[in-house]
Amino acid sequence: MTTLTVRDLHVSYGPVQALRGVNLKVDEGAIVSIIGANGAGKTTLLNTLSGIVKPRSGSILLHGRPLPGRACNILREGMAHVPEGRKIFAGFTIEENLKAGAYIVHDKQLVETRRDAMYARFPILAQRSQQQAGTLSGGEQQMLAIARGLMSDPELILLDEPSLGLAPLVVKSVFELIREIRDRHGKTILLVEQNAQKALALCDYAYVLENGRIVLEGPGRELLNDPAIRKAYLGGA
Repeated sequence: MTTLTVRDLHVSYGPVQALRGVNLKVDEGAIVSIIGANGAGKTTLLNTLSGIVKPRSGSILLHGRPLPGRACNILREGMAHVPEGRKIFAGFTIEENLKAGAYIVHDKQLVETRRDAMYARFPILAQRSQQQAGTLSGGEQQMLAIARGLMSDPELILLDEPSLGLAPLVVKSVFELIREIRDRHGKTILLVEQNAQKALALCDYAYVLENGRIVLEGPGRELLNDPAIRKAYLGGA
């Protein structure tokens, strides 16, 4: 079953065309990666899917239904976005950040149940629940950003550059977490990631975005072994 379908999506910033006829799909329970160089349009694509940027034309379907226009309604439909650079609320405590992630949930007991589940999954967040989020390390902030995204219990989670700026050991743990979110919690994941090696090794299917266009697609492992992809994105390794 297909969770997300994007058809002929065009996005412009004034006279600059950022996305040019993008087509893609994300099947239920899959990890789908989008790789590409800086400026290829990866973040624009996720921002458009989550309602931050309005498309010029094209369609976005979630479970075969048109996506609502407002970001809050998109979240209610089951799609959450963990943005590039984490963008946690630095002046809020960890607990306040988690509760902010559940702002569409009006059942206080349910919010607390989900918060406790996040604390069980991320013990470091539980230990520092009253600490200001801005004082956390980069890896801890990324954990908090993902946990906050999960607080609405989305079916589909959009992850934008989750390894950005993190040390190699932390990057490894973040990718293990992404796999766990799919395998243990049944989430569907659309991952934008500049670390092409790890993204392609992790995902079920991948798209290569260049200058706002999808130029190549296929199973992640196949693209990982494609000579052109290795030369362009993996340093020829």
